Amino acid sequence: MLKKILITFLLHVNFIRCYTNSIVIPDHNIIRRTIIYDTKMPTLYTKFNLNVIYLDKNKFLTAEHVYPQSLLNEYQSKDMHNIIKTLNTLNVNRSNYKYCDYIDFNDKNWKHLEYDNYVNHKRKLFVPNSESRGFISRAILYMCKEYNFKFTNIIEKPTLIKWYYTYCPTSEEIYHNAVVRYIQKNNNIFISAYNKRNMAIKKYIEKL
Repeated sequence: MLKKILITFLLHVNFIRCYTNSIVIPDHNIIRRTIIYDTKMPTLYTKFNLNVIYLDKNKFLTAEHVYPQSLLNEYQSKDMHNIIKTLNTLNVNRSNYKYCDYIDFNDKNWKHLEYDNYVNHKRKLFVPNSESRGFISRAILYMCKEYNFKFTNIIEKPTLIKWYYTYCPTSEEIYHNAVVRYIQKNNNIFISAYNKRNMAIKKYIEKL
């Protein structure tokens, strides 16, 4: 019992400490080299990691900002916890649209994209495949905590919570967090301390 209390306390302390440390934001070249050219880094909106060297003609990897870059200042846009590689075609289609997970197939404006993603340009909605939803939720939660952002124009709260708890961190996502933590000197606690019973995180999410 005492051990459980101690672990909960340490997680709570770490939850606070990780978001009070200063961040070392890298330059553009480091971001690109790390996010895009490291083959162990995850690829968003696909079902597996893509290697920049072995892509089909007219396709290339770009840096996708989960929390849209258009809503960030120059400093915030370089935060690597919010950046992940993806195909240029999927990046363009996502644009800065709001995430959702419901598709009305009676609406002919919905378009099926590669790797089971969907977009509705008229309604400015994007449905990512299930493989991407966990990373998306934890990147958004990180940005909200780190910069006191709101998420209502990015995703609905029930969807955010569902994705966070339904899709646990993958080994690639954990690797992404570890690399970024080494470079930026800060951590995404929603990945490293992911646990459905973590009360500190649960209380934070409930208060959003």
